[in-house]
Amino acid sequence: MDLKFSFGGASPDHHHDDGGAPSGIPLPFTTVAPGSTSGELVASVRCDGALVVGEVVTGDGVTYARAEVPLRDEHPDAVALGKAVRSALARAVATLEGPLAESVRTVVLALGGDSRAVVQSLGIADLDAPAVDEALQRRIGIAAGTPIRIDG
Repeated sequence: MDLKFSFGGASPDHHHDDGGAPSGIPLPFTTVAPGSTSGELVASVRCDGALVVGEVVTGDGVTYARAEVPLRDEHPDAVALGKAVRSALARAVATLEGPLAESVRTVVLALGGDSRAVVQSLGIADLDAPAVDEALQRRIGIAAGTPIRIDG
């Protein structure tokens, strides 16, 4: 049995009418959405009332992913808040497709005065230059070595 495959007119013996459609033109595959001009993603976490909100946003403000985790307590301690932060980040990153998760260049914690305590509860020892470590990488899917910025 002799099988021949044709992909969009690329075969020289392709004699079907393709309606004048161009063939052999590469598709514009990229990790950045058409509405964004930034190739870098930031994973940020903030509190919004009784929710911890994790978002993955481009440098020019296009939101790729968002996850909300309810807080169990109105005034959680650093360990409980750290668990909610880790969960919100993991859920937001999990919704990204393929290479987008690898494009996250910074993690931003905007948790007010609790941010430093949350970084410690995540197991990050260096508060002067915090970064995602291997244990956190396994939990949230962001590469080890990615810097963590503390806002607020």
